[in-house]
Amino acid sequence: MFSRPRHFIPWLLTGISVAAMCGLGYWQLERMVQKQQRLASIAQKQSNGTLSLEAALTHSDPRDIIVSVKGQLDGNHVLLLDNQIHNQRVGFDVLAPVYTNAGWLLVNFGWLPAPDLVRTLPNISLSSETRAFEGVISVPGENPLVRETNMSLSTSPTLIQHIDFSALGSALERKFLPFILHLTTPDPAYVREYKAVVMSPEKHLGYAVQWFGLAIAAAAIGGYAISKKGRSYE
Repeated sequence: MFSRPRHFIPWLLTGISVAAMCGLGYWQLERMVQKQQRLASIAQKQSNGTLSLEAALTHSDPRDIIVSVKGQLDGNHVLLLDNQIHNQRVGFDVLAPVYTNAGWLLVNFGWLPAPDLVRTLPNISLSSETRAFEGVISVPGENPLVRETNMSLSTSPTLIQHIDFSALGSALERKFLPFILHLTTPDPAYVREYKAVVMSPEKHLGYAVQWFGLAIAAAAIGGYAISKKGRSYE
């Protein structure tokens, strides 16, 4: 009478573990398909060459379009996006507002390493002038662990924790377009290696295979251990 719970609980735990691993495997497959679709979209959009910012914004989804734009750079409000990693080094993404014919646009000039381990801010000087810019349009991702950012923008450069267009617009009293322009033209002062897709579809497939393999191994080992234990009880 008391042997059933002894068998039921291990089978239940094994089943939950296998189901969880299979779920993670299917999730990785879904991510693989999403990345494949994104890469196909990027190739299609960038096959059209460089567009003006106004033409790019007529698309329902202007992400990943290469644009060329001329605008007035606001060098008095340089922003440093914190905790940006490049080649396992911590640094900052350098951003600044640019006024264009389509409105205020936040431009990412590239990555700079942190000067030291105490997180001293690098000295950056951008002149407020009308310039031509070329890059790729993107939408900043959301970090669920970061909800607040520094809105005291009285000094330049200013450290921010994440990009909040609404908060930045309120602090600077201007309305930003909900996009970022990542500059792609080479500049020795910055590292410019923007990647719209960080993890390739092949890596997601590899992770999916690993999860399914672990699920099979867990089912086999769990089944063998439980059946062996059951025989010892008998």
